[in-house]
Formats: sequence, structure tokens, C-alpha cells
Amino acid sequence: MPEETVRVAAGDAGFEKRIQDMAASVAARFRYHSIELPDGSVLPGLQSPDQLRWRLSLFDLDEDLRGKRVLDIGAWDGWFSFECERRGADVVAVDCVELDTFLEARQLLGSKVDYRTLDVTELSAERLGKFDIVLFFGVLYHLRHPLLGLEKAVELSTDRVLVESFVIGSEERAIPAVMEFYARTELGGQIDNWCGPSPECLVSLCQSAGFAQVELRNITNQRASAICRRHWPEPPQHPAAPAPHLHSATNNRTYVARFHPNKEEYICCFFKSPEPDLTADSVFIEVDGFGVPGLVVSPNGPEAWQASCLRPPGLAPGRHQVRLRTANSSRSNVVEFVMLDAAGNEVPTPPGDFPPAPPELCSAEFHPSGDLRLAVNRAGSLICYLRSPAASIGTSDVHIEAHPEAGATALRADIVSSLGDGVWQVNTLLHVPLAAGTPIRLRLGEGSWTSFRETEYRG
Repeated sequence: MPEETVRVAAGDAGFEKRIQDMAASVAARFRYHSIELPDGSVLPGLQSPDQLRWRLSLFDLDEDLRGKRVLDIGAWDGWFSFECERRGADVVAVDCVELDTFLEARQLLGSKVDYRTLDVTELSAERLGKFDIVLFFGVLYHLRHPLLGLEKAVELSTDRVLVESFVIGSEERAIPAVMEFYARTELGGQIDNWCGPSPECLVSLCQSAGFAQVELRNITNQRASAICRRHWPEPPQHPAAPAPHLHSATNNRTYVARFHPNKEEYICCFFKSPEPDLTADSVFIEVDGFGVPGLVVSPNGPEAWQASCLRPPGLAPGRHQVRLRTANSSRSNVVEFVMLDAAGNEVPTPPGDFPPAPPELCSAEFHPSGDLRLAVNRAGSLICYLRSPAASIGTSDVHIEAHPEAGATALRADIVSSLGDGVWQVNTLLHVPLAAGTPIRLRLGEGSWTSFRETEYRG
């Protein structure tokens, strides 16, 4: 049941008066949400129960939410929180201020909703845990950093985030994803209305935040509703194409398989697939089983491809797994990368499960740097090729040593690439060049060392 049609626009005098009248009612302790009580009476608000039910119906939310955790961001008077609790969910409600109207309704309803006073910037999975469903109603345009707010919703969710926001009208232009920014009180005379995205921009913001799928469900009176999902659709039951082989997932800035939580870094996935004409819309990347929207897919040689995506927000320090598929294939093998902690340090993680026998060290090669603009591997790289039946090998699993007589000690693996058929490539970016003939050995996890093998020079 949509509200009465009113033209909504920044700088519109009629709209500003309507908003100011509404704000005055709220300030006078008049509810925005009407609350239905068990005895059939209603605590009246600016939005009727029918209007609130209509808003929620746009998202096809399950009637039975038993066993689900729900987070209501920007809960205000609490109607959506209490409705999800009525459907059986375990609900946490947050808002930037504590409202007596919420507390009163919770008491009258006998509700057990966990009510927190937190800003969006204070939300984290470490603090609140994760949720099957997150409600993000009427919040986005109140944020100075709307994309950061959506990234918080990605971090907190495991399945769906339901987004409702004020939007401006669509425009006929080559790139319709545009957003107005309100530095003062341009939207409704309110100091906390910061932005007005177009519907196309709202979808793009949700995708850029890290949601795998974004479905725009409704636009009424310049309010848009969208369902944002963390997962890709399941692969076809009878794939028409072979699964890609994923070689590695590395940091686009440092060329290693490590990422810093406070840096805006991209994951570069190198893989092999015989399919032609792959694009960012036909390659589905997953990190720890959650879909990550690709930014670009480009050819990198015969049947070789590179797919790039943003690192998902909110990843905990430690090891993380990447895999991908195409629209016509099943999922690839798994490769790993490491998230550092906030100080930029690698946290200890349990080693992988490897056989006690050493892997076969096929060769060790020193490659001088081919790009002296960058200092990251100016001294060159040590590249080791080994054979192991392991299903997955992370950089922290590989221990490399140069012979003590060579004056070097332990070396750190920076990239581990799966080449297929049990063959692996381990790259170490060097600070000091290795002399040709330097003996090298390695081991996996707590397994045995290989024999020393002399390094070959590849100029």
C-alpha cells in the first residue's frame, strides 16, 4: 500500500514543508511506525500498519523466520524488528539514538529484540556476529559515506540484505548511475540527508559494495527497494563447459597473495578456460563461498584469463579461499590468499594437512626483475616448481631455505599457483638477488624437507 503520491526533489518547497511537518510530529514524540499491540489496539504513527506491511511485502520475506538471525539497521520505532520477531527470527535492532517509542513498544509487546545504540560506522561482524537477513530501510541517504554503509551490510550478512532508499529520478544519459550530494539542507531541510542516488546508482552502489546479485524490486514515490544477495546462483546441473582451472589469486598492488584490511586492494584471479569471449558478467568469483562481483575479465594468453574484483569487506585475519566458475561451467579448484591484521602482520594459522613425505622439487629458478619502476621485486624472484598431491597449498604452508653456506636463511613464499596435474609454482619476491647455483630446499607444513637443489639463472 504505497503512500500518497508526492513529488520528491531536493530544493522543492512543498516537499521541504512536508518533511518539516513530519519532523515536528516525530520531535513531539509521535511515532513514525504504527505499532499493533496484542489486544488489537494500535499505537498510532505516521505510517499505518497497512503501509508498513506493504513496504515489507516488496521483498518476499519468508513468513516463517524461525532459526534465522535478523539485523534491523536504522530500526527507529521498531515495526520491522518486531514483525521479524513475530515471524520467529532472533532479532538485533540498531539505531544511532535510543528511542523511548521503541522501548515502550518492546515492553508492551513483551519483545526480546536486542536493541543497540550504534552508528553504522560502529557496526562489525566482530561486534555483533553475522546475520542471515539484514534490513537497511531508510538509511542510505542519511549517510555521509553511503558505500561504506553498504560494505558494513555486506560484512554482517550471510544471505540477503533488503535495501530501501530515497532515490532521484532516472535520467536519459549514457551512464544513468548518478547521485546528488546535499552538503547542507537541500533535501527536505534536513541536515542528515546527504545523498540521492538514481535507481541505477543504487544498484551500482550495492554491486560495488560486494553483493553478488542485486535485484531492483520497486520504485514508488521516489523510494526504491532492492534485494541484495551474497551468493551466485548454483552452477548448471549439466555444465556445457569444463570447469576453469584457477592458478592463483594475488594482490594487484603488491603481486603477492596477502591483503591489508585497511587498504583498497583488488584480487587478480588468473585462470585457464577454453571458453571464448568471457566477460565480467559471465565469470562468477567466490571468496569463502560468497559471491564477489567481477570488475573486468581480460584474455591473458591462449585459453588464459585474468579476472579482477575488489577484496570483499570485513574479512578476518587469516587464510581465505577463492574459486570461480563461468556461466556454463561448474566451480574451479580452490586457491588461497591471506588477510593480514590491522597492523599489517600475518597471524599464525594452522598448517594444511600434507603427507609426511616431502614434495618433489622439480626446479628452482632465479628470475631478475623485468620492471625496475617497482621496488616490490626489484631484486628478482625465486620460482620453485614442485609436485604434490595436495588439494590446496597456501603461502604460509610453504617453507623455503637457502643453503646456510650461501649466506641466506628462510625465504618467504609470496604466491602459490596451481598449474594442474599436481604441479605447483611458488614465487618468492626477493630483496637480495640469489646467485646462480644457490642450493634451495623446501617443505610443506610440518612435512619433511626436500633435498637441496641448485638454483638456475633465467635472465
